Amino acid sequence: MESPSEPLLSISKTKAKGGLRTMPFIIANEAFEKMASYGLLPNMIFYLKEEYNMEVARATNLLFIWSAATNFLPVLGAIVADSYVGRYPMIGFGSIASLLVIFI
Repeated sequence: MESPSEPLLSISKTKAKGGLRTMPFIIANEAFEKMASYGLLPNMIFYLKEEYNMEVARATNLLFIWSAATNFLPVLGAIVADSYVGRYPMIGFGSIASLLVIFI
C-alpha cells in the first residue's frame, strides 16, 4: 500500500512543448507563405510574357507546375526528415536551399 505522504497523481512541473500552443504560429506561417506565393504568380506571368516572350497559356502552365511542385515537395521533405535525416538537419538544409535559390 502507498504511504499517505505520496500523492496519488504526480503532476509534472515541466511545461509541455508543442501541441495547441504552437498551432497559431504554424497557421500564421502557412498563411503568409501562401499569400506571398499567390502574390508572386501574377507578376511571374507578366515577367515570363515580357522577358521570355512566352505565350500566356505556356506561362500559366509553367507556373501551375511550379505551384504544384512547391505544394508537394514539403510532403517529400517530411518523409525524408522523419525516416532518414531528422527534423532539425532537414530544416537547416531546406533553409539553405531556399536561400541559394533566392540568390540564383
